[in-house]
Amino acid sequence: MTGTYNDKQLSRIVLKGFKSIAECDLELSKLNVLIGANGARKSNFIGFFRMVQQLLEQNLQIFVSRHASFYVLLGFGRKTTEQLKFQLYFGNNGYFAELER
Repeated sequence: MTGTYNDKQLSRIVLKGFKSIAECDLELSKLNVLIGANGARKSNFIGFFRMVQQLLEQNLQIFVSRHASFYVLLGFGRKTTEQLKFQLYFGNNGYFAELER
């Protein structure tokens, strides 16, 4: 990884199977800007942060129910993706999760 990170700054996200994001591996800087045309998955990326927030607050079940079902959160539906995986890195510390129905 490039740059200097502390353990409180999110430095990298690896995401698989969330809504229309099939796979994403993104290194972050101190300042990050999402730019893209309509349909470029910017809103889904922001939605991922909302889901992580609810997971940390132990409200994941409420979050899923507001989105109709877990399958709505899976990339391209359950026929393509059976699970959602993500990794969050804060400096040298990494946190991993796999969610499946």
